[in-house]
Amino acid sequence: MTVLAYDIGGTRLKAGLVDAGQVAAVAVADTDESAGAAGVLEQLVVLGRQVAAGQRVRAVGVSIRGVVDPRSGALIDVNPPLACLVGAPIGPILAAEFQAPVGADNDARMYALGELRHGAGRGVANMVCLTLGTGVGLGVAVGGRMLRGPRGVWGILGGHFTVDMNGPRCSCGNVGCLESLIGAHAFVGYAAERLAAGAPSLLAPDALEPAAIFAAAAAGDALATRTVERFAAVLACGVVSMIHAYDPDLVVLGGGLAGSSEQFLPWLRDYVPTHAWTQPRGRVRLAVSQLGDAAALVGAAELATDDTWAW
Repeated sequence: MTVLAYDIGGTRLKAGLVDAGQVAAVAVADTDESAGAAGVLEQLVVLGRQVAAGQRVRAVGVSIRGVVDPRSGALIDVNPPLACLVGAPIGPILAAEFQAPVGADNDARMYALGELRHGAGRGVANMVCLTLGTGVGLGVAVGGRMLRGPRGVWGILGGHFTVDMNGPRCSCGNVGCLESLIGAHAFVGYAAERLAAGAPSLLAPDALEPAAIFAAAAAGDALATRTVERFAAVLACGVVSMIHAYDPDLVVLGGGLAGSSEQFLPWLRDYVPTHAWTQPRGRVRLAVSQLGDAAALVGAAELATDDTWAW
């Protein structure tokens, strides 16, 4: 039997059937937080029924944004959107609907677990996986197992490492976090501020998004190029900090912004080996996610069927 896996985000819900690391029968819907917890839970049930199509599932795995209690699987802390799901009975509702055990954990950790077992991290014991999107998520594997910890926060707060003590306020309340400087909103915001100040560019102020900035940089636009270079520089500093904190053999870059990695990965590969103080220096490899948008679903399926994956 296959596993029903969910990836619950602030703007999108996704469900899929996973078997041996392969995802099939995916269904996606916009997250309707305005309907409250009951409405979002009903959306999950509907999506699950759609992809399961009446067949029995072995287990249910849930990848969800935020801090998840490692014992109960309940969401205990998350910034809006998805705040309506804090404390909601996600596990019991899905377990009753599909008559199967349910496991739930943080989305960045599940993304990393998918990459560790079936993606870029296969065969690697010690790995850091950064997800670059609206926020900056992190999952850490040590000795082939994911860090989780007694309160569920080991290894997931890398996006909130301070990299600029005089930087902008972050959504977490801290100042100068990695996420506040290179999350998708910050990435776009940097270009928008300079456009508003009169910097010449091919970019259209009313159509700014990461894909447009990366495309303009590839076309030689000076402002877009500067935006990408700044993103790469801050990310490189963050990667060095992750290497110093967790001593990995491999750093995997995933998430939506990693789809344009050809524009910043070479820069990281020059910077990181000369700034990371490892033993021996320069031994840590950098790679891009192999599973892409499916990684969190694959990780959630691994969680649901294997209770030895984490510390």
